Amino acid sequence: MLALLIASASLACSSSSPPPTFTTIYTTTITNKCSPCHTTATGDGVMFGKLDMTTQANAYANLVNVPAAGVACGGKGTRVVPGQPADSVMYLKISLHDPAPCGNKMPDNLPALPEDEADGIEAWITAGAKND
Repeated sequence: MLALLIASASLACSSSSPPPTFTTIYTTTITNKCSPCHTTATGDGVMFGKLDMTTQANAYANLVNVPAAGVACGGKGTRVVPGQPADSVMYLKISLHDPAPCGNKMPDNLPALPEDEADGIEAWITAGAKND
């Protein structure tokens, strides 16, 4: 019986996948869904939202533990709070189930992110929003 419990616990642990890395979030979601607004120097997201994600390094530096800025969201929270997606403006703006705390849902004027991409961002934040 003990062997069966250990085997079940082992399978449960091995079946859960690790959270996505920031590199995965950047290359699969940010560069594809957040452009051109946040990934070009003259994009509306950079000009009005004050969120420059033109490079992976800029994106991380401007997201994690950084107060929200810009016309609609300035002073309305922190962009990414490691371990706390429900307190992260970025997550709330792309979440399929939560209202935006400020400004428009993202991506602006485009279809919502696919659920797996929104879930990936949530998992990355929940896991500590590491720069990996």
